[in-house]
Amino acid sequence: MFKCLGINCNFIDVKWRDGEHYKPEFVRINPNSKLPAIVDHDVQGEPISVFESGNILLYLADKYGMFIPPSSNIRERTEVLNWVFWQMANLGPVIGSWYHFTQYAPEKIAYPIDRCTKELCRLFHVLNRTLENRRYIAGDDFTIADMAIFPWAKIYSWVGGFTKEEFPHLDAYIVRIREIKAVQELEAFEIEYRSKNPRTDPTPEQRKFMFGVDGRQQLV
Repeated sequence: MFKCLGINCNFIDVKWRDGEHYKPEFVRINPNSKLPAIVDHDVQGEPISVFESGNILLYLADKYGMFIPPSSNIRERTEVLNWVFWQMANLGPVIGSWYHFTQYAPEKIAYPIDRCTKELCRLFHVLNRTLENRRYIAGDDFTIADMAIFPWAKIYSWVGGFTKEEFPHLDAYIVRIREIKAVQELEAFEIEYRSKNPRTDPTPEQRKFMFGVDGRQQLV
């Protein structure tokens, strides 16, 4: 979103594997201790903290009047928000669960893996059918709905057996999104970041912060 808007931001790399998102300075921004979160200093009075990725997209879209129809255009705006909330409630959480059970779980238990895989298949078919007659997910214009969905949609082939032959309209959509200059800049940033921060298996201490926090006490 920042790339598309062409505005500057101060990017802070929170070391979530090491529990930095549970420190008081981050909890003040997001009491739920999850990423991403932003703080907008370009406002009257105290800075505004915004958390949850869908809300961040909506906040910025409304603030700058871009990538979402105005409130007066209720039909098109609602369709954009339909898909933003669809991603937040469905695609993101299910992919997250699938990845956890296939990559991080100490035991690879068949039931949750099969459950998540089948639900991902269903969700990607929802996207594929919708995109058969649409350039972007909510219609003819690139919106925050696409920004929410694309990062998850582009990794559909990570799931074994999911191919572009089964999801041709989804695959073509991913190609179209990657033609956008801001998306190309972001993916170049991601490649550079990952080259400097290659993925490693979490240590036992890191797993405690990633999967072992139950909320009974506030970590410092």
